Order: sequence, then structure tokens, then C-alpha cells
Amino acid sequence: MILQGKLIAESPIYRGNARKTLFTRDGDGAHRLVSLPGEISGTAQALMDAFIGQSRNGKNIGILNESWQRFYGEPLPTGLIQKVECKLQKQSYQRDGFFDLRMGIKLDEDRWAAEANANYKMETLLKNSVFDFILTLGNPALSNGANQDKLFYLLEEMKAGRFWFGAGKSKGLGNVRLEMDLPFEEPKKAPPLSKGINHLRLEMAFDAMNPILVGWNWGKIDPDAPSFIAIEGRQLLESLKNLPDPIRDRLDKVMGGPIFNPEDWKKKFAGYLPKAIAIWLMECASGEVETWNLPAPAIEKLGKGKHGLAQKLISQLIPLSEQNFVTEDEAATAIKEALGKKANMANRVVGALEKKREEKKDFDAKAWEEIARSLGLEKVPPQNLFDSIADQEALVQALTPLCQSTIGPFYQQIDQQIKLIQSDSWVDVEIENREEHALIKIMLLDGRINEFQWGKPDQPPEGVSPAAWREFLDVHSKVQYRHMLNTTNLNKSITNDQNLIEFLETYRDQTRHELSLPHHIDFRAGGSANREISRKYGKPYDNMFMRMLTWAPSNQEAGSWEVFIPGSTIKGAFRKRASQVMKTLMGESAKTDHLLSVLFGKQGQRGRVLFSDAYLVDPDDSRKSWCSMDGIRIDPRTGRPVETAKHDYLFAYGENLKFLFKMDIQDIEKKDMEAISILYHLLRDFRRGDIPFGGEKTNGFGWIEADVVQLTWLTSQSDQISSALFDQTTLTPKGAWQGMTLKGAEAARALNPTQPIAPAAKDQAKTPPVARSGFISHRAFGGYCGVLHVEAEALTPINIRESGAPSHTTMHAEGAINGWDFFSFSPPDPDNRNVAKAYALPSKSIKGMVRNIYAIASSSKVDSRDISRLNPVDSLFGWVGKGPNNALTGRTSFSFATFNQPELSWFKVPYPYGDWHYVNNAWKQAPDASAQKTLVDNTWRIFPHVPLAPIVKELTGFEPEGPDASYFRAVRPGSRATFSIRFWNLLEEELQRLIWCITLEEGLAHKIGSARYLGFGSLGLSIKPTSFLIDWTKRYGGTMDDDWQTPFAVSDWVTPKVLSNYAALRKVLNAEQV
Repeated sequence: MILQGKLIAESPIYRGNARKTLFTRDGDGAHRLVSLPGEISGTAQALMDAFIGQSRNGKNIGILNESWQRFYGEPLPTGLIQKVECKLQKQSYQRDGFFDLRMGIKLDEDRWAAEANANYKMETLLKNSVFDFILTLGNPALSNGANQDKLFYLLEEMKAGRFWFGAGKSKGLGNVRLEMDLPFEEPKKAPPLSKGINHLRLEMAFDAMNPILVGWNWGKIDPDAPSFIAIEGRQLLESLKNLPDPIRDRLDKVMGGPIFNPEDWKKKFAGYLPKAIAIWLMECASGEVETWNLPAPAIEKLGKGKHGLAQKLISQLIPLSEQNFVTEDEAATAIKEALGKKANMANRVVGALEKKREEKKDFDAKAWEEIARSLGLEKVPPQNLFDSIADQEALVQALTPLCQSTIGPFYQQIDQQIKLIQSDSWVDVEIENREEHALIKIMLLDGRINEFQWGKPDQPPEGVSPAAWREFLDVHSKVQYRHMLNTTNLNKSITNDQNLIEFLETYRDQTRHELSLPHHIDFRAGGSANREISRKYGKPYDNMFMRMLTWAPSNQEAGSWEVFIPGSTIKGAFRKRASQVMKTLMGESAKTDHLLSVLFGKQGQRGRVLFSDAYLVDPDDSRKSWCSMDGIRIDPRTGRPVETAKHDYLFAYGENLKFLFKMDIQDIEKKDMEAISILYHLLRDFRRGDIPFGGEKTNGFGWIEADVVQLTWLTSQSDQISSALFDQTTLTPKGAWQGMTLKGAEAARALNPTQPIAPAAKDQAKTPPVARSGFISHRAFGGYCGVLHVEAEALTPINIRESGAPSHTTMHAEGAINGWDFFSFSPPDPDNRNVAKAYALPSKSIKGMVRNIYAIASSSKVDSRDISRLNPVDSLFGWVGKGPNNALTGRTSFSFATFNQPELSWFKVPYPYGDWHYVNNAWKQAPDASAQKTLVDNTWRIFPHVPLAPIVKELTGFEPEGPDASYFRAVRPGSRATFSIRFWNLLEEELQRLIWCITLEEGLAHKIGSARYLGFGSLGLSIKPTSFLIDWTKRYGGTMDDDWQTPFAVSDWVTPKVLSNYAALRKVLNAEQV
């Protein structure tokens, strides 16, 4: 009997081994066809997944064999399943025969940052791909006993999606579902299942009301990679969006070749730009002009001879000799007017006219208009351009100062393009490595590498680099020379190398195309006077949400990008929390390692919990739910943004972005109950928002609060495991299983830990854990941990402008005038913004504000040199150094501060305003003076608290009066916002100093936002009584209440003795004037 159906990839699938990236192809790989192997065979029998069969040593059996054994406690009957075919359908291939690339990183447990050389890459078949699935059954075995009934329920399990194939099962890969019409009906009585088998599935959901940013790996620059990859100048010129084509073409002739140093190339560009414009303007101005002229000798000749003109007429014609006429008719008209009453004699004179062709240079206004429009220059050219149109050197001198205003934006575009080209440099390294490997294999095929050279890392073959030869020998260290010469294997391996090279190149091109789509481009300033805010001056966002290629029937041989959160990210977040909690309470013991291995696995052992990817409920997400935020680093000495340190983020926010994922656990035994209880503790943490996903955790992202959507429990019989997990819940028949399904709050209540996490010691650690390098570690909790609930009150108007394009723009004779609303959780495009906005103080702004005060209060004046020698502020708030494994995540996390019905007003601030000074409690104007600077310890600039300057004007709405001013909406005094600060592993002195840097003292206040010099941005902070310290022993002691939250008395923690620069801070933060 033959059964035919479809196997649907509910998740991406990977089939290969740990040393490879590509999905294993059929045959020699040349045709790039893929299938899921029906039977275990070949050279990798001990490791491969297949549907049936077993390896020669009997340790690896087919998945259907394994499932039958698990279900019924007996081997799969011989001859029942004779053959399995599972080939990918043609329409599930992409046009080039390649699929998606899944990448992941490993986080160092001490630094909680990426670990160098510990990432993985796997080519995965696309989610929703479809296989033709064919089972060939043996009729005699099928009709023997209860085999048909047993096969029915085994296939039903596959139809229910409780089936996994390939690698990465515990981190979101390999889940498949069978669609098949079975030729036999469900048995009236199900065959008994093996005792002790069960299946727990939890379906979880969370929205993005707490912002989430699981960053995409692509478009990144490796700081340890070479700073510049050689490219053609032509590439950069083509990327300059507002450079007129005629100018681009002329620049290409002189600087379109290879670039050896980008800074030198930029300087050449600045010099050549006015020259190229001058050349084009002169070309547009050049042309031949026909003129008609009456020469003086010709006039004199007309007065000679028998019938010469009278001397009076000759004298009347002489003035015409100094004129040039555009046409003959124009000359004839002038001649008739000169002859007066003797105009009838004009034909004789016209016959004496001479026609000339001469070169003429007239300034081309249309050409200039095109340049001005593209470069943002004044439409009316200055007079010196007209005067210099015939002199190239003079014209270049006239154009050079005009071009200076355009150089900055061009430099920005050039830097952005270089960054894009430099991004993902690991691809180039990998391609070079594969090319050298392929070369070595070809040389082996051709006999150019002999047995003497094999195994000699210091004797590379001619044409092979020493590094590549050493690396190749290391990879193949266990392979004998004679085995390396297998022609079939070598040819297949060379094909795989070639396929990998093409796959990486094409996939990188796909990601760059996705990154450069209009809705993934940020808004930047450009145009006239840099006033136009548009995506045409922008670049891809620095941080975008993770996405993968998926298959759909409408894709037409091309995958479509879908936002998701990898199962590896979810698993990693749960494992990190479990490790921290268990090492805090149980110590770094063999038991801790064992329980972690049971839940999450280890090398050679799969974890019991299978985490799926998290997918959006509606993959066609509304762009109204993707919000943007700008991140800048402030120079502490100047108080101004560091232009080269700007980053922007496109993140998920709002209840409309809802993710779903699953957790599956099979065959829970009595010995697993402690591990399962720990998992239940973790699920409680997850529902409380204490397990962060993704990046920017210390800036408030990823602290999501999840809900249990559904719990499904299936077991072969009602036993002690069911009772221990779910008390006395009644089970009902579900096919061959006994089971139950709970939803929502009922499901959440069922997930109660069965036992506390018992501490190994009576008291939790009084001091934080310390890594070998000397910094405070994240591997466990110790010292002081807790949550501060903070209320912020605006003391003067606060201006933090919205991210993206301005909500209001009006056109003026001198260009656009923009009106900026206050920051809110909103999309970058004004067309996608809601009328009702959720206004907030950005988490990065709050954190930066507090960090700056902490730097002063801890005297963190000397820069941190390496991770073992951190200054106090970097130790607490985090640090990124140069080189691998030299980044450290901070031990605080600041959330966004959301306002509750704030009052906002429009303001006009003219610029420049540095000549206004606040002296002796009054604002005074000092013409030609520069802005005052208040420095603490000659290092940190602080903006004093002052009333609004007289030049600031409050408006009733966006009412622009002219271009030389900023127009923005600010939060009015009295508006309040709330936020939280999580902290962990703090020393007593650190917490004391942090508390002071937040609350300050009576009469002192913070400064935040822009226009602080003019009196904006004064902000008061107070810690609310709901704040608490965490008692870890009580938290996991088995109680449901919050007695583990130790009340936090702020007054107990305020002590000036831990503060540096205390007197100076009290002086500069004094807010009596506001």
C-alpha cells in the first residue's frame, strides 16, 4: 500500500552537521535539490536524521522507528514501512535553489555579551515549505495484529504537529506537520500506549506594550575587521542620491577608480565637486552664434563710384558698423531706419552685410536651476557666477564656498555607503576561506599535493596561503591522505564550497535589498539649508527587527521576509535566567549543571524543552506599530551630540504586534519533577516581565509580560506525574492519549511550581559574583538587586523631539520650516502616526542623564582601558571596548518614562542664541559673545537651571514666523511621567551613589533634552515607596505572595560620603531659579 500526503514545515528545517552551513543536498549537490532522507545510510549514519532504518552500530534509529518504540514499547515491525520518500516540492524552491540563513550567537555568562567565535550559521529550508511525502507499506505487516491501528495513531501524531526532524529541535527548528487522507478509519478502540509517555505543550503570547527589539544580524560592521574594504569610487558616486547626473558623470572620469583611503577620497571629492560643476556650467553656456555686421570699409565703398551713396547717407550708416545683428532682417530694419527717406536704397546696403559665426558664453539659468534644486543651493545664482562664466578658474573660485554647505551631507552619504559595503565583512572572510579550501581540493584531485606535504602545516603548497593551509589541515586532522583522494567525495565537496560561496553572496544581496526598502530607511536632513527632512537623504536603520525568509504560494520562486523571534533567543533568555537563579540559590554545583542540562541540553544531549520561534499573529503587520527612536552619545565636555556616535532604532511597540510561540516537553518522569518545577518558576518570572528578550535590555527593551494562551497535557494514563503537575484535574480521551486542555487564566493557574528552589546556604550572597578578569559578573545574583519606581516631574518645559520626520512642515521662500512634536511611541513616517500619541521620555535619554551625574559623582574621569580596569561609571552602566570579548552589559535597566495626559505647548527658539547669557539672576545679551559653559572638574559640562530666555516665544500652535528658528512642542511644567529602574549585583556604595544621582537633594534637579542652555529641560525625580529590594530565597520559596519584595527606604541610602565632586554638583544642579 502506498500512502501519499504533504509534509508541511511549520518551522524552518536544517539538515547537516555542526561543521557545515549548507543544507545537505541530494546527490553531488550540483542541482541543489533537497529532500528529507527516508532511510539511514551513507557515511554519517551515527548522526543523521532519517524516517526509518538504523545505523550500523544500532545506536541511531529512524524517527518513525523511535516514535513507534516510544509509543508502543516495541520495535517498528519489520516490513511495515518499506520505504519513505520526502522530496521538496518544486514551488518551495527559490529561484537560485538556496534558502534562508539562520544565525545565532552565544552570550558569555559573565559579561552577558556576545562571545567571539562562538556563533553558528545554518541554511534552513523556508517555513511553510511543502514536501511530497510518500509511505510505502508492506501489506502483510500492515494486516498483522494491531499494526494498522498503531500506524494510524502514529500518523495522527504527525498530523497534530508533534513531530520534529533535523537539527536545532530545541531552538525553533524542525517542526513539521503531516497532511494526509488515511485510507483507514480511526479504530473504535485505541491500542494501549507505553506507560510513562506524555507530552506537555504550552502556547504563550505576548504583545509589544513593553518595547521589543530583537536585532537582525545583517548590516553590521565588525569593529575588529579591517577598517576599509577596497571599492570603486564609481560605487560611491552612484550612491549619492542628490548629485545631478551630469556632475556625477564628470566626477566619475577623474575619481571613479579604486579607492585606497576613504578620507583622501572624500577630500578629493570636495575639491573636484566645484570643478565638475564649473565645467558643466561652461559647457551649457558655450555655443556658436550667427551675427550680421556692416563693416566700416564696406560702408565707405558704398560711397565710391559713379553711383555711390551721398556722403550724408554714408555718415548716417557709419554708427551701424559698431553693431552686431542677430538676423539679416534685424540688420535690414536698422539700415532702413538709418537711411530715413532714402530707405528705398536699403537693398544696396544690405548686400554689403557680412555674416559671421562666433563662440559665445551665456550663463545657462536652467542648468543652474537643476544644480541648485539637487544640492539645496539658492535658485538665484550670485552675480559672480555670471561674471566668471567664461573663466574656469574664476568660476571654480566662485563655486567653492557655495559647495561647502553641501559637503557635510555628501560626506554623511559617503560614510553611510562605506558602512554598508563594510558591513557583514565576515561574508568576505568566509568566501575567501571557501575559495582557498576549494583550491586545495582541486590540487588534491590534480595530484599537486603529495602525501609528504599532507600533515605538514609549515609546508603550504604553492599558491596556498600558510594560514589557509594550516586551517584546512586542522579541519581535516582526522582524515588520512588516502581517504582525502576519494574522487567522488572531493568533487562533491568542491561543489559544496562553490554553492556556499554563491549562497552567501546572493543572501547578502537579498538582505541589503531588504535593508534598503523605503520603510527601512531613516529620515535625514538635506536640501536647502539642510531643512528638508526626507528618506531620500537617509540610510537603513542601525538596528532593525529580526526577520527570515518564508515561503508562500504567491511568492513566485522567491521567499518573503517575515519578522520573528528565533527559538534560540527565547531558549537563551530562559536558560540565562535559570542559570542566574539556580547559581544564586543552589551554587555553582554539579546539581545546578545537571538541572540546566535536563531543561536546556548540553553538547551531545538535547534539552527536554523544545522552544519554537515566536511568530506574529498577523505577519502582514501594520507599519503603525513599528516605532523609531534616535540614540546619540553626548560629549561630556561640550554637552553636544557626537555626530559619529548616532544610532537609530526601528522597534516593535503596541498591542497590535502580538507574538505567539510554543514550548513542548515530552515524557516527563518522576526524576524530572525538580527541573519542571524550576521551569514553572521561570514561567512565573516570564509572566511578570522578568525574562528579557533581544537587545538593548539595559535601555528598557525586551522586558515583556507574557500570557499563557493554552496548556495541553497528553499522557498514556492518569498517573503520579499528572497528579503532581496538575493536582486532581480530570483527564479525558484524546485519540490514543488521555489528556486535558486549559486556556487563559485557568492554564496559568495550573503552572504552579511543585517545589521551591531550595537554597544551598542560609543567606544569599552579600556581594556580587566577580569574574576572573575582576569585573562584576552576570552569572548569578548577589549584592543588591531590586526595582526602583520613579516619578518624573517637568519643572520647566522639556523638549525631546520626535524620531523620524517632523509631524508638521510648511514651505517658506527660503525652504521648509519644520514643526517637531515631543517624542512618542510613533512610527517615523507622519502619515502612519495616530492622532492620540503615547508621549514618553526615551529610556536612553534618562539613562544618559543619570549616567552623566554618576560619572561626576564617582569621578570617572579616566577612560576605561580594558575590561579588567573599568572606571566606576563603565562598571555599572556597561562598556564596549576594542577587540573581541571586550564588551560588558550594564547592571541597570532604565525603562521609558510614559506621561499620563501631559500638557504640551509650541515654542519658537531663534538661532543662534549663544550671545544670550544668564548673569546675576537675569538674562542679558552680549553681542558677538559665545555661549557660557559650566564645567565640573574641567571635564563635564552641566547646564544650570535658569528661567526661559527672553528670546524664547510660546506659541498657540505651529505658527512659523521665519526660517531662522526652531519650532517644537514641549512638555509643560507640572507634567508627570513614571518609569522603573531594574538593578542587580550592585555593591552598597554603588547603590548609595545611584540613589543620590537619581533623587539628588531638596532644591536640586536634573536637565534633559535640547535647548537646555535657554532654560528648557529641568526635571525632578523622586523614588516611589513601591520600590523594593529582592530577597531571592523568598522569591523562589514556593509562596504566591510578594513577601520577597523588601520595602525600600530611600532615606536609608542617601549618604554624601560616597560622592565625588559633591559641592560642585550641589552648586550646578541648584534649581532655585526655576
